[in-house]
Amino acid sequence: MGGMRVTKRMQRVGRWKARIVAGLLSVIPMSGCKHQLFLEPSDHKSALSGGLEYLEKQPHSPIPPSLVDKGGAPATALDPTRPARNVTLKECIAIGIEKGNLGIQGGVLNAGLPSDSLPLSFSGQTVGGTDSIRALVIDPAIVGANIERSLSKFDARWITSLTWAKNDQPVVNFQQQLTNGDSATLSSTFAKPLPTGGVAGITFSTDYRKFNQTSGAFNSQLNPAYTPRVQFLFEQPLLQGFGIEINQLAQSHPGSLLISGLRPSGGTTTEGILVTRIRYDQQRAEFDRQLNQMLFNIETAYWNLYAAYYNLYAQEETLKQAFELYTVIKKRFEVGTVRQQELTQTESQYWTFRRNVLEARNQILDAERNLRGLLGETSFADGMRLVPIDEPTLAPYMPDYYEQANEALATRPELIIARHDLKFRQLDLILQKNQRRPDLRFFASQDIAGIGTRLDGSDEVTTSTTGTQQIVRQNALANFANNDANSWQLGLRMDVPLGFRDANAAVRQSQLAMLRSYYQLHDAERKILENVVRQYRNVIYRHQDIILRRQTRVALEQTLALNQKLITGGAWDTNTLFNVLQVQQNFATNLAAEFQSIAQYNTTLAALEFEKGTIQRYNNVSVGDGPLPQHVGKKASDHFSARNAALKLRERSDELPLQSLSAPWDPSLEKLPAPNAGGNISLPGMPYAVPATGMPLPSGPGMTMPTAPSTPTTPMSPAMPVAGGSMMPTSQPLPVFTEANQLPSVRPWPGAQDAQAPPAVFTPIGTAHIPTRAKSGGSTPVEIPPSLPISTQQN
Repeated sequence: MGGMRVTKRMQRVGRWKARIVAGLLSVIPMSGCKHQLFLEPSDHKSALSGGLEYLEKQPHSPIPPSLVDKGGAPATALDPTRPARNVTLKECIAIGIEKGNLGIQGGVLNAGLPSDSLPLSFSGQTVGGTDSIRALVIDPAIVGANIERSLSKFDARWITSLTWAKNDQPVVNFQQQLTNGDSATLSSTFAKPLPTGGVAGITFSTDYRKFNQTSGAFNSQLNPAYTPRVQFLFEQPLLQGFGIEINQLAQSHPGSLLISGLRPSGGTTTEGILVTRIRYDQQRAEFDRQLNQMLFNIETAYWNLYAAYYNLYAQEETLKQAFELYTVIKKRFEVGTVRQQELTQTESQYWTFRRNVLEARNQILDAERNLRGLLGETSFADGMRLVPIDEPTLAPYMPDYYEQANEALATRPELIIARHDLKFRQLDLILQKNQRRPDLRFFASQDIAGIGTRLDGSDEVTTSTTGTQQIVRQNALANFANNDANSWQLGLRMDVPLGFRDANAAVRQSQLAMLRSYYQLHDAERKILENVVRQYRNVIYRHQDIILRRQTRVALEQTLALNQKLITGGAWDTNTLFNVLQVQQNFATNLAAEFQSIAQYNTTLAALEFEKGTIQRYNNVSVGDGPLPQHVGKKASDHFSARNAALKLRERSDELPLQSLSAPWDPSLEKLPAPNAGGNISLPGMPYAVPATGMPLPSGPGMTMPTAPSTPTTPMSPAMPVAGGSMMPTSQPLPVFTEANQLPSVRPWPGAQDAQAPPAVFTPIGTAHIPTRAKSGGSTPVEIPPSLPISTQQN
């Protein structure tokens, strides 16, 4: 018995456990299957700032000016210190696509500069002229809506009218009595403009008449009288305005002569259907042109900022060398081995380099302002400084000119616009020739009517008046259904202007305009080909310029080494000093020019794609109609921000196999120099000894001098403070070139990868010679504000 009680107790406990588990299982899905609701940072900011719905619902509310948030003053050349914000070119492009500005639209010339002038202009009725991508992306949507407006001229129309009237005029004779009385008319018409230019319609109407009877003579008349009627109408132009093609080209429908009050549903303020579609394609191509210009400006501004940082690095390094040389000359002047002229010459060199550093700082601020202006940001928005961290392309690129030229003729947006204009001129000539035909129209109608004293009741009744019986039609609708009264009409109407002088002049103008558009297209093609030729040459020239400038810098380094031997051997004289001063100037100039040449080479690669019209593909940007799908709607700027804020566990190398080129080139250019035994890539040492104690240095307002080093020169880092702090990011110094084919490391930031291959893919001559960016990160879509017909995506 005890065993049975234990067994039952365990069964009850088991049942309770099962119930508890079942309850938990039923609660868990209710709490875990709910999706997390959140807004992306850009969407949240856009939602808080208000949008189109607020503007629509509050048209009478004031529009206050924007406010500038309080914060620190913008950075200056004397106070450039700000936290660094590392940005990649892909991130800049993503931000620019989302909210950027086109900048100066001069093609390749003056690229990378924002439009500082306020482009807004007032034409008396409208305000326009902006270069904001957010505003320009709406233009294709505006033009695209004209297609529906043009198609609406073929929409069916429903025309309905109802009128009442009473006529009570003094009468003189018997006939005037027939006009006095009450009347009403109900008319409803359905009319359909046909694609061939004609009109088909059906009209139902009912007339009501009740006359004032003052004499027995009216007893034989129906009073009151209802007259229901149905009329079928058809009208078709036979010469002018006949045909589907003509009516798709014409601005408005020919209309109707039989249906009064028929107005076109639309198309009166737009061009023809085919022409409107051409305008939409032209506007799409114009948006592509604007987007291409913005992408090229952003990339140019990005590499200009890269070159500006290395220009500052070169000026700071030569400033340190000038300071150390001044220290040596100052010491020797005090012991009497150097004349005062040599001391003042060295001091002048120092102040020149000091000014160069100040100018280089200001150039960085200007370059950053240009980039931020193209990104739609203010220079002091986030209190940070932009630091480009992408590695530039160093490998040579040998394009196939004929492939580049044919691709430019096929994809350049300007040529697409010109070809569409020529197509419009061809279609317009067809339309103008049609206007030289007579306006001959065929029309036909059929009328079915009935009559009665009321609209309901029996069809006929027998009445007796003055002793005479007669049959009276009482139900007008029943009489209408009997189809007793059936009328029809056929006809032709022609309208001919004698001489067709206006039509002939319009045809002549259209022919001349088509000829002008043809010459304009061929001239544009010639200019595009010449632009491709120029960039084709520049690609080869810019890469060779990197090599030559590198060789120049290597020679200057060797000159510094030889001067060091002379100084060490005691052969110091005035000529040696002046030579050192000149070499320092040349070294600073060529060091900055070398990295400027690297930036120009990368800009030229983008310029070649810009001239071909393929820069969107080059930067993995695509344009499509409508908003982005929900699963790819995350803004690319938020994607980059989230990825940059993540913790780095491991970085993957960007190594890519390089295919050989048939044209000769230096194969060692793809390799970056290896560090020396100490683990660093260093600048050459100073060609003179530095004294153990520092000497007083000249100073000026706003110029805080660094102290003289107490040991021989060590490798200089770009982040060492000079005159108020450097704006260069902490990085490895530049390399010493020991081989003729080595290129310097281009890592201006700590922890950057030493890629063994440049970030570009090259194919042999004869295939598609399109440099493709090979950065990791996958596809990152960029969403232009929803509800617009154009969306831009970066892959």
